[in-house]
Amino acid sequence: MTKVTALPDRVDFDVAADETLLEAALRSGVPFAHACGGRAKCSTCRVWVLDGIEACPDRNPDETLMANRLRLADEVRLACQLRPEGELRVRRLVLDETDMMITSQLGTSAATRCGEARHVAVFFSDIVDFTALSERLSPYDVMYLLNRYFAQVGDVIEQNGGFIDKLIGDGLMAIFGIDDQPDAPLRAVNAALQTLATVDRLKPFFASMYGIDFDIRIGLNYGEAVIGTLGFAGHERLTAIGDVVNLASRVEAANKDAGTRLLISEALRDQIADKVEIGDFVRVRLRGTAERTSLFEIVRLKPEIDAELNSKGLRETIRHGGRRWVRAFAEDELRPYERRILDFEDYDIVVVRGSDNYCAFNNACPHLHLPLYERRSSTEAEKLKLPHTESTITADLGLVCRWHQSCFDLSTGEIRGWAQLQQDGTAPGYEFAGDISKNRAKLIVYPCRKQDGFVWIGLE
Repeated sequence: MTKVTALPDRVDFDVAADETLLEAALRSGVPFAHACGGRAKCSTCRVWVLDGIEACPDRNPDETLMANRLRLADEVRLACQLRPEGELRVRRLVLDETDMMITSQLGTSAATRCGEARHVAVFFSDIVDFTALSERLSPYDVMYLLNRYFAQVGDVIEQNGGFIDKLIGDGLMAIFGIDDQPDAPLRAVNAALQTLATVDRLKPFFASMYGIDFDIRIGLNYGEAVIGTLGFAGHERLTAIGDVVNLASRVEAANKDAGTRLLISEALRDQIADKVEIGDFVRVRLRGTAERTSLFEIVRLKPEIDAELNSKGLRETIRHGGRRWVRAFAEDELRPYERRILDFEDYDIVVVRGSDNYCAFNNACPHLHLPLYERRSSTEAEKLKLPHTESTITADLGLVCRWHQSCFDLSTGEIRGWAQLQQDGTAPGYEFAGDISKNRAKLIVYPCRKQDGFVWIGLE
């Protein structure tokens, strides 16, 4: 028999050699939760081993599966699977029905985290003078502007391994290093620089569309945070909490007085100082702090680091029939009527697979010069609660533009059906682009061919 002390009950009981900790506790009248009946499916019987961890055998496969899913610390064990080999002092972690609702994994579709310490880089961004901007725009335009901005910046963050924690009005918070990525600080800086570059590309669009000067500010910090799943049933989300998060928000706010766009904390600077070019530093007293803090303005990554981090593999090219052909991807990577966006230096190309052939075209409406497809999928947009409309492809390979419903032949680029325009020749909602009724430009298409199991695109 092995003696176990259970807290907060302050009850001692014995565990027989053929019993699990849960079985012995229930036999002794200790109210251990066990929603799944002791089958390692719910985790509600979890305990924290305060003393005697050395008397606990290694996790069996069932417990290991749940522990890995929830990223449980070594001291947190499932009582339904634990057969102690010596004296233990444990604390029950699920005490009532509310705890059971929070912790039970029965019926959950996504893995949750119980709370773990991680060193992370925290990214905060905010739109400059957003209140004033929003007062000049209609409610529809405010939401459209925000969603277009978030959709593009969200891609940048995710491509750099970041996790978008939350959108708060015009603010965005992201976490880098949530899974212990060693280069998280550098990835966060790279994402910040690419975000600013994305905003610079958006500026002319917003200026012509709304007559506004659009810009953002970004603050980054690095340190230890608690990573865990927070919320109530059906509304849980993964998040980070701790001083590192609060300080990152204050670093972002310091840009306003410093007249900068991107500031990082000294803690983050120490992680990447030899990989970036620092323009200047400022000494400020951050909101809620008593002492002055050094913040650093990042200009760019050092050229060799930028090349290493952001280099794009060169696609194989061949000359054939007086044209340069670029290898896109293997034939079986797309199912019929699926599409893929290929990123080239000066433009994007969309490739669509038909029933027995492939079509490629420039990812820009020839009339409004706006992207026919966003990089973010409809599933991703729904996950972030972003509105998402797409151009559509008909069964006979016609492309219906999402902006004004003109239909193009994907084989030739010719217009099959002309736009639905207003009497003055403008597209509804895009009057800023002017009269496009006489601009019956074709869609730019590129020839495709199959060779050696790959799809090739002819560029010139």
